[in-house]
Amino acid sequence: MDSQKNLMLALFVFGLVATSVKAADPDPLQDFCIADLSPKPGCAAHMNGYPCKDPATATAEDFIYKGLKSPSIITPTNPWGANAKLAFARHWPALNTLGVSLVRLDLIPGGVIAPHTHNLATEIVFVTSGELYIGFVANSDDVSAPNKLFAGMVKAGEAFVIPRGLVHFQMNKGVANASTINFLNSHNPGISFLPLTLFGALPPVDPATLARSFGINQTTVTALQGAWSRLNGVFV
Repeated sequence: MDSQKNLMLALFVFGLVATSVKAADPDPLQDFCIADLSPKPGCAAHMNGYPCKDPATATAEDFIYKGLKSPSIITPTNPWGANAKLAFARHWPALNTLGVSLVRLDLIPGGVIAPHTHNLATEIVFVTSGELYIGFVANSDDVSAPNKLFAGMVKAGEAFVIPRGLVHFQMNKGVANASTINFLNSHNPGISFLPLTLFGALPPVDPATLARSFGINQTTVTALQGAWSRLNGVFV
């Protein structure tokens, strides 16, 4: 019964996100545009999105995605104790131009999804099992609440909304594994993980800049850059 209630809540949440896609991606000009992800030799054109494959070749299988149904296996070598399975247009081509995408998160106790942003989408996190500490921080120039933290414990069957572009995080403070299905109102919401963006950039950001910005020494910065640069591309 609980699983049926959670499923109905998830579908309701997805409906809320789907009705607000105009706030992120532009309206599509056709019923669907299944992304053609195959490389085109000699084609130098760059598009805002992906080109459509011939709609006459579309099948029902194009509209089914099976990549989120199984929990991630999180090994002791995982630095976060967590994993994200993405369903953006580049993973599920049928989402191209439709203004929606999905993410599945799995976190072991103590696991964390590091502070990050989605510059192109609002996100709703729906907890399907366990409980998570979820929060976001308001912008520094928000005159009513600069840098204010909005965070709380979210249990299975509950949801948490994260406004577009704001720094946010998830952490499993419980004693059991936790999972979520996240809904975003863009087929390509973008991900900028703060530690990875700042310390894993290639070529690296000037260590003196980071040391002064964070009030730490350059030796620490160099060590962080060495650790994070090895993880570059992990979310592609």
